[in-house]
Amino acid sequence: MPPLIIQKAVKLPRPSPDDRRPHDQRLRDALELGPVVIPLSILKRLPALLREEAPISCIIGHPGTACRLIDISARSYSVALDLGTTNLAALLFDNIAQQDVVTSTLENPQIAYGSDILTRMQSAMTGRRDEVYGALLNGINSLLASLCGFAGIEPGEIHALSVAGNTVMTHFFLGLDIGSIPIDPYVPVVGAPGFRAAAEFKLDINAEAIVYVFPNAGSYVGGDITAGILSSGMYRSGTISALLDVGTNAEVVIGNRDWMIVGAGAAGPALEEGICRIGKRAHTGIVYDVEMNNRGIVCRTFDQGPPEGICGSGMVSLIYELFKAGIIDKSGTLIDGERITTREGEKAFDLDCGGKNALVVTQSEIRNFMRSKAAMFTLLLVLTRSVGISFRDITTLYIAGALGMGIDPRKAIGIGMLPAWPAELVKPLGNSSLAGARMVLADSSLVDTVNAFTGVLTYKHMHDDPEFMKEYRGAVFIPHTNPEMLAV
Repeated sequence: MPPLIIQKAVKLPRPSPDDRRPHDQRLRDALELGPVVIPLSILKRLPALLREEAPISCIIGHPGTACRLIDISARSYSVALDLGTTNLAALLFDNIAQQDVVTSTLENPQIAYGSDILTRMQSAMTGRRDEVYGALLNGINSLLASLCGFAGIEPGEIHALSVAGNTVMTHFFLGLDIGSIPIDPYVPVVGAPGFRAAAEFKLDINAEAIVYVFPNAGSYVGGDITAGILSSGMYRSGTISALLDVGTNAEVVIGNRDWMIVGAGAAGPALEEGICRIGKRAHTGIVYDVEMNNRGIVCRTFDQGPPEGICGSGMVSLIYELFKAGIIDKSGTLIDGERITTREGEKAFDLDCGGKNALVVTQSEIRNFMRSKAAMFTLLLVLTRSVGISFRDITTLYIAGALGMGIDPRKAIGIGMLPAWPAELVKPLGNSSLAGARMVLADSSLVDTVNAFTGVLTYKHMHDDPEFMKEYRGAVFIPHTNPEMLAV
C-alpha cells in the first residue's frame, strides 16, 4: 500500500569506460522501481547532480502503472482538496512523515457569481465563463498559499493534489464546458478525470506535481460522493449501508460490497452556509442543538462558544422544537406569537440564544429547510424501493458534512427527515469528501478501489423521476402526510 508520493535517496555511480549507461537509465536502475517517467526538468539537472557525487533525494509519484519522478528535494508535501460549492477546504499532508500538517478553509469566491451551483452555471453559460472559472482557481491558489505560509514551505514543495468535488465543481476545476450538464440528457464532459499533470493547470504548486481528480457517478453525483463512499468504508461491508450528503442537492448512496445505487434530488439550499443567513459550518460558537421549554430557549454550541450561527444539525433541532412548541404548523408556516417578528417584509422567528446578535430564521428559510428534509426522505424511500429493500434492511446511515455533526436522530425522525431508525444506526462522517481525498494521499492503491466501486455504482436520475415527484409532495410536511411511511 504505497503512498501517492514517496521519497527515495540514491547515490549514482559516475560513468566510466565500463559503465556507459545514460544518466536517466543510471537513475532508473538505482531507484529499482521499474519504469519511471523522468520529466525534462529533472533531466536538465542530472549532469550537475552526478558531478556532486552526493545522495540524491528523489520525490516519486505513483499515478497508475508507471512511477513518475517529480522533484529532487529533501521535503515533500501533498494537498487534499474539497471543492465545496460554498467553501473550499484543504489539508496539507507531509509525504515524508506521512502525517497531516494543517487544514484550512476558504469561502468559495465563486459565490460572487451565485450562491448556488445553478446560478453559477448560468453565469458561466451567459458570457462570464472566464470570471467564474478564474474565481475558483484564485480561491484554490489563495488556500494553497495559506497552507504554505502556515507550514513555512514553498509552493514547489507541494508534489501532489487530490481533488474531490461535485460534477459541476470538478468541471470548473478542469476548465471544461458545463453546458451539457443542466440540459437533457444531462451529460458531463468527463466521468473519470483520473490523474492529470499539474502543468495542465495554473496552480501554485510544483509544475511536475501529479493531480488526482475523483470520478463522478452521474451529472449530479460527483467526486465528493465517491470520496465519501471511500471515507465511509461502506464499499467493504457485507451489510447494507446508506450515505447521506446534503448541500444544494441531497445525495443518497445505498448498498454494500456487492452493489451500490446512488441518486440525487434538488434539496434546496437550506443547510448550506452562505445561503441561510445564520447558516454556518460546524465550529466554535455554532448552534448544533436547540431545546425549548417553559423557561425559554437553550442553544447548545460547539465548544460552548457564544452563539454565532447554526449548522445543519442545529436547523433540524430548531425545526423540531418549533413544531413541538406550536410555533410552526405541519407545513412549516410560522404562527403569530411573541417571538415572531418581521424581517425584510416576511415573518421570522427570533432565536434568542443570549448572543450579542440575535439569530433570526425567516419564513423562506424554513420553507427551504422543509424542501430539503422532504428531498432527503424521498430519496431514501425511492432508492430503497428501486432495489427491492425496505428501511429495516439498512444497518448503518452515514451522514456527511455539518449535518452529521451533532445531529439528534430522534429529532430528525420527529420531523420526518429520516425513517424511524434507532439512534445508534446513525454515524456522522464530517467532511467525508476531504477525508476521502486525504486517504488517497496515504495509500495510492485506493485509486484502484475507487475505480472498482464506481464501476458498479448505478446512478438513478431523480430530477424528473415521476415516483420521486409524487412521494416528495407528501414529505414536505411534518412529519409526513402519511406518517406510516416513516416506519421501519
